[in-house]
Amino acid sequence: MMLEKTLNSIERKIKLPLSIKKLGPPLNSLYYHRFYKEFIEYDKLLSKLRDKHKGERCFIIGTGPSLQKTNISLIKDEFLFGVNTLYKGLEKFGINCQYWVVGDRKVFIEHYKPLLGLDTTMFLAGHAGREFLEKKEYYSKEAKIEPILVKTLGRMNVWSRFGEDLTIGTYSGGNVVITSIQVAFHLGFEEVYLLGCDSTYKGSHHFDGKKHSFQKERKWSYIFAAYELCKKTYENAGRKIYNSTVGGQLEVFERKSLEEVMRG
Repeated sequence: MMLEKTLNSIERKIKLPLSIKKLGPPLNSLYYHRFYKEFIEYDKLLSKLRDKHKGERCFIIGTGPSLQKTNISLIKDEFLFGVNTLYKGLEKFGINCQYWVVGDRKVFIEHYKPLLGLDTTMFLAGHAGREFLEKKEYYSKEAKIEPILVKTLGRMNVWSRFGEDLTIGTYSGGNVVITSIQVAFHLGFEEVYLLGCDSTYKGSHHFDGKKHSFQKERKWSYIFAAYELCKKTYENAGRKIYNSTVGGQLEVFERKSLEEVMRG
């Protein structure tokens, strides 16, 4: 904790030379989890997945209440990313997700049985990955498919970095969708469409009625800044992120309705 606070304080007060700034994320990684070296064993799997879907499109489905107003069945044959507790709506929405991302330790601990029981390629980042490693033998018994663990290099807003290569790691942007966007980049997806990313902080809740763990505007300003970096990184690479969420407050990306997308 002390190391992260020190690095964050330095970053806020002075402009570090690029040569020194590059040293930051690895140092921050050492703080982030004491299992850093153990994550390296997953790098071979991650290398094989790099650009697997080059030139294709995918849909990242959040857990916002707008999913109740979204005709998700339209994309049942597309490449889909699920996150966190979306598993509760899979049967209702009539979909299966090829990929899944969890980064929050609390979410993983509370829902590990249904999550690890999914027939999907699951990426565990951040504290969720650390939790899995701490009790790997125990959790592995519950896993239908062994999850892939991804290193987290620190906060995206501190280092202005985006995880283009998962063998190096991802950066935390404040929510799991931002981690998923980095995973999608590594996999080579050219177009990414966001659904259920309501990004509301007043009276917000999930599609199943559960309240968010936070409702502070300040938190969302941090997340929106991370989304801006995601947009910039994709566009610099000749790729695109669209927001197909029904309503909500996320205006960083060009909006395109799901119906419009599927009409081509």
